[in-house]
Amino acid sequence: MRLKNKKVLVYGLGASGRSAIKLLEAHKANVSFYDDDLRCFEYVGFERNPQDKQYDFVVISPGIKCLGNKLVEHFVETKTPIISELDLAFQFCKGKILAITGTNGKTTTAMLTAKILKEAGVKNFLCGNIGLPFSAVCEQVKKDDVVVCEVSNFQLETSVWFCPDVACVLNVKPDHLDRHKTFEEYLRVKSKIAQKMPKNRPIWLNFDDNVARSMFWDRKCNYFSKKALKRGVFASNGQIFANKRAVLDIEKISLKGEKNLENVLAAIALVCQFKIKKEVVEKAVSSFVPADHRMKVLGELEGVVYIDDSKATNVSSTVAAVQTFKDKPILLLLGGRSKECDYSPIFEDVSCLKKVVCFGEDGNNIFQVATKFDRDCCLFEKFEDAVLFCVQIAQKGDVVLLSPACSSFDQFSSYAERGDCFANLILGATDGQN
Repeated sequence: MRLKNKKVLVYGLGASGRSAIKLLEAHKANVSFYDDDLRCFEYVGFERNPQDKQYDFVVISPGIKCLGNKLVEHFVETKTPIISELDLAFQFCKGKILAITGTNGKTTTAMLTAKILKEAGVKNFLCGNIGLPFSAVCEQVKKDDVVVCEVSNFQLETSVWFCPDVACVLNVKPDHLDRHKTFEEYLRVKSKIAQKMPKNRPIWLNFDDNVARSMFWDRKCNYFSKKALKRGVFASNGQIFANKRAVLDIEKISLKGEKNLENVLAAIALVCQFKIKKEVVEKAVSSFVPADHRMKVLGELEGVVYIDDSKATNVSSTVAAVQTFKDKPILLLLGGRSKECDYSPIFEDVSCLKKVVCFGEDGNNIFQVATKFDRDCCLFEKFEDAVLFCVQIAQKGDVVLLSPACSSFDQFSSYAERGDCFANLILGATDGQN
């Protein structure tokens, strides 16, 4: 892709936008940028009136909401080409790309995939939605290297050119409806991960997820499953098989829960073509430590187990977390900013919920749904008060589970800040009891 003297606007100055600007400038493009945050006006290169200028193309960062965005609509009306940061990086990547999307489990699967490859001696770059933008590493990737790219629906929304060598869809559940408005639109955006892939490139789908399984009905796909399949990657008789070859004893998996079993299956599926030895897979999986705020056990204090699952920002993720501890009484912390999803599945056919503790901006809505299912619940305005209440009433044998089913942006800058706050509150409150 020739960029010299091309007039390019980068819309959005998050990590992806800043990396895109560096890449464009390195290739002598004529770059200006814009952000909806007015505090960015003072930056050199900020274009205050982008609607009055003409561009060869516009790079839109994943944090920019496109639906109902007047500036984006202007570019569409003027037929100005729009691409994503993912598309820009793809043009400069020489290695093999393994792309992972889905509603839940992307980060864990991407990290695990990268770890298995590393243990096997395959040089790889872990990037995308996981933190390091694709455009920050794309030019470092050599022909024999592998890119493990976590891909979000935000990145795919404006994607035009992105074409991975292998794609994987973990699951598709209602999420981000505050941005996409309908589940059908959310599904359409997710399916763009394979829009440019030739028919002979492998797509791995979760056979156990009805929506994911049927996404690409018009082409041959590969499947992974927690149940035995005739081919593909599956669990059976205490082992995981890849095309009928045993590659891992399930008891060696360090991660908890059915959701994480799916993540392990997906990671093994993604590395199938590299013909990695069983002992290498076993070493990587058994020693794997997930990223923070994903079903992290903070500790057991006076017989009460505290779990930080702050990353659970949608209903399906919370349901999976509750199922992991279904044999114990759970004090479940729910709340935050709504994503316009139905909370009912959290409370259906579940007997382990000892107490539902609601908080935050959408806490009252969750409280109303929980009471319809006759759940024992209470409501707090502030997150801190809800957590401290749980510490006060929790008894030996209970699990205090922060799995909010909402975004954190009502009281926090990120799910990570919310999780850190939870951990600090637990530590401070329990120290006071000792």
